[in-house]
Amino acid sequence: MAISYLNGQWQAKEEATVSVLDRGFLFGDGVYEVIPVYAKKPFTLEKHLQRLGDSLNEIHLSNPLSMEAWTHLVIEGIERSGEHNAAVYIQITRGADTKRNFVYPETVNHTIFLMIDPAPILERVEIKPYNFVTMEDFRWQKGHIKSVSLIAAGIIKNEAIAQGADDAVLIREGKVTECSASNVFIVVDGVIVTPPKSKHLLHGITRDQVIAVATEAGLNVEEREISSAELTLASEIFITSSTHESWPVGSLNGQSVGNGEGGVIWQEVDRLFQELKARL
Repeated sequence: MAISYLNGQWQAKEEATVSVLDRGFLFGDGVYEVIPVYAKKPFTLEKHLQRLGDSLNEIHLSNPLSMEAWTHLVIEGIERSGEHNAAVYIQITRGADTKRNFVYPETVNHTIFLMIDPAPILERVEIKPYNFVTMEDFRWQKGHIKSVSLIAAGIIKNEAIAQGADDAVLIREGKVTECSASNVFIVVDGVIVTPPKSKHLLHGITRDQVIAVATEAGLNVEEREISSAELTLASEIFITSSTHESWPVGSLNGQSVGNGEGGVIWQEVDRLFQELKARL
C-alpha cells in the first residue's frame, strides 16, 4: 500500500500536510529523487542518494540526513508499505519561513517528505512503444538539478499529449537534450548515441547503467551531441528513467521509427539491463 513520511511521522500520503509558507510550495525551493524498488530492494540506492546530495549542494541547501540515515528511512518505508515493486519518492525543501521572502532564511527547518507507491510499470507486463514529438527546450539552464520546479516539464508533457503523443524529445539550439522526464538514446548505423552530460539535462542513474552494461557487452556507445536532423534519421529511439528502465519509441512526429516496435539494439539493451537487475 502507498505510505508516506513527513518530518518524522509515517502516515497515509493523503493525510500529509505542509505549511502554506513552505518554500517548496511558494517557490519550488527544493529537490527530489525517485528510486525504483524490485523485490522490496531499492535499486542503485547509493547512486540516487548521491545525486540527491548533489542537487542539494547546487541549491545551497544542507542535507538533513546522513547516507546511513537515508538508507534506513528508505528501507523502513519499503517494509511499511509491503510493496515488492515500487517507486520511492523523496522531496526536501528549505521548509517554512515566517513570511514570503526570496532571501533564504538564516535558520533552515527542512521539510523532509518521502512516499512509497506501487509501480506496476516496473513489472513490464506490456511494453508498448511510445509516440513522441519534438519540441523546443525552453526550460532553465540548470536541468542537471532534480528540482521540484517542474512547471516547464509539465507544460511540455501536456502539449505533447494535446498533439496526440505520449511525450516530447526536446531540442535546444538544434541539438537534442532529453525528454520531459527521461533521457533519450538513438541508434545510428548500429551505434547507440546519447547526448553528453551537461547542465541542460538530468544526469540519469538509469542512463549511466544502460551505458555501462551496453559498453561492457561490446556494443558501440557514443556520448555526443545529436542534431535534430540526425534524430529524425535514427533507426531506433528509446528513453531511460528510473520507472521506465529503457523503453522504445515507435514514432516521432507522426513518422514510424524503424518498424514502429522496439528495435534489435533496444531489445539487447533491455535484456542486459534485466540481467543487471537480477545481479544486483
